Amino acid sequence: MNKYIATIALTCLSAATCMSAKKAQDAAPRIAELESLKTLRTELADVDSLMRNGIMTDEGSGLDYFTGYSYRTLYDWDQYFESIVQLYMGWPADYIKNGVTIFLDNQREDGFIVRSVPGNKFHDNEHVKPFLAQIALLVCDQYGDKDWILTPEYMKRLQKYIDYWLVNMDSNGNGLSEWMSAPHTGMDNQLERAGLWLDRVCEGVDLNSYLVRETRAFARLAEMAGDKKLAAEYRKKSDELAERIRTMMWDEEDGFYYDLKVNPDGPMDKYNEIARVNMYKQKGNMIPVRSISSFAPMFCEVATPEQVDRMTTEYLFNPEEFWTPAPMAALSKSEPWYSTILLPNDVGCSWRANVWIPTNYMVYHGLRNYGKDQLASIVAHYTQKIVKEAGNREYYNSETGEGCGLDPFWGWSLLGHFMEWEDSVPQDVTKID
Repeated sequence: MNKYIATIALTCLSAATCMSAKKAQDAAPRIAELESLKTLRTELADVDSLMRNGIMTDEGSGLDYFTGYSYRTLYDWDQYFESIVQLYMGWPADYIKNGVTIFLDNQREDGFIVRSVPGNKFHDNEHVKPFLAQIALLVCDQYGDKDWILTPEYMKRLQKYIDYWLVNMDSNGNGLSEWMSAPHTGMDNQLERAGLWLDRVCEGVDLNSYLVRETRAFARLAEMAGDKKLAAEYRKKSDELAERIRTMMWDEEDGFYYDLKVNPDGPMDKYNEIARVNMYKQKGNMIPVRSISSFAPMFCEVATPEQVDRMTTEYLFNPEEFWTPAPMAALSKSEPWYSTILLPNDVGCSWRANVWIPTNYMVYHGLRNYGKDQLASIVAHYTQKIVKEAGNREYYNSETGEGCGLDPFWGWSLLGHFMEWEDSVPQDVTKID
């Protein structure tokens, strides 16, 4: 344990619950039925009321769905984290299922699905992020509700949308899929690593890690549907992709995972000048931008234990990298474009610094995946502290902890209310297998 982790641990052990408490509890049938969670819900009655603002109706299908955005948009990866919040709040599965089927019902013949509903001119060329099978599996596992997704029609649609990622979004044929832009990643203004609209320059370590989980989740669904051959096929795809990530995207010198350029000899972007700043430290076909996205291999159980050790000790809990006064920053403080405010040519919300609860949540579960339970408890404690002190906001200033963006916000940030509780139980709803 390095000096950064040791200091944090000493200040936080009294507040954070560690694995010894988890082991003391007996497993419950389903997590939503745990008495401790029911008790927590009573304390979050105001959060439940706030969430009611997010119930919308899709004009095309007439189906009700949930979104964290007052402007009605149903987003792709937001939906995964919002589904966990709904589960924990004791809501029925209806809005979650409808969110998945709304996306699948808007699929093109080739498998492509626009990443937001309703779409817009910016999103219309960007494929839905690979979380739909994971959301469907969450419903199957936690609600025991399977028939809605295991039909031949929806299983075929899921397969086609995954294959679109694996085949159509791999233009150079190297087995790694590509983001269309920084906004496509969901980290809107991380232009240095993923470019702007239609640039398609980045093979994302986050994207390909998500695809490892998504193909595993689809394999689980195929098993439930009784198709062992299909399940075996996609487990193999998942394993092979995980190995490519470990082999091609890990930089042993730096001890970090990096995105790759689609074309090693091509420009990083077509339109945005600031994206050329990182060219001074170009490392072959790697895009050496240290983003919170590079911890996705931990959440998706792609990284080796040795790699996790290095990323944790050298970067995650290092105050000169990601462990900011309000942790954890979306970009490392060592990056020249680390900024709590938007820079010229930025688009969307600010992922240049700042704290986003879903990425903290993935890091938390990534640490648990590798048996780093004490460190996970520290992340849970500080994340919940930020939300408790600053309220329900879209994101938070990584230097001050101040709430930023939508106010109030009833989307994925609400996970912060549950993280210390999650840390007290052995169940993990994010597990695929």
